Amino acid sequence: MKPTLLVLLTAALLASCAPKNDAATTTTETTTTSTDTSDVGTADTSTDTATTDTTDAANDPADSGADSTLTNNDDANASEEMDMAMGNGLEGTVTDFNGTGQSFTLNENDANYAVKVSPETVYEGGATTAEEFFGTDRADAKVAVEGKIDETSKTLNATKITLN
Repeated sequence: MKPTLLVLLTAALLASCAPKNDAATTTTETTTTSTDTSDVGTADTSTDTATTDTTDAANDPADSGADSTLTNNDDANASEEMDMAMGNGLEGTVTDFNGTGQSFTLNENDANYAVKVSPETVYEGGATTAEEFFGTDRADAKVAVEGKIDETSKTLNATKITLN
């Protein structure tokens, strides 16, 4: 390889391995074309294209501000994390737990949401039924709650509760 092509390929490889920038959305595309005509009568041409795309969820208007990522050390799978990241749920700590009334408040990012359950609510993780979940004091437990969020009244109508 010619030294120039080697340098350009190395630069493209390093750019694709660069750490993601959490402050902004950046898309970089690099295309390099090199022609070697040192051999008489032949021409070698090569093209290298590298694309790097980093996205910051904090600048995404669809982001509810919830800490819903696969890197936050919870037990939610990728599908659950995607649902919560799209504003269909929250993860946080249980407060104001009322086992008899089957209600609790979820503290997520220093905001409190009253969680409303129904007979159709699904329970997963450390408790798989409403009786198991509400039969034990869950104060300060870590949970992921999927459902419809009403930001005005700060309520979350739960379709699924995952006890971590």
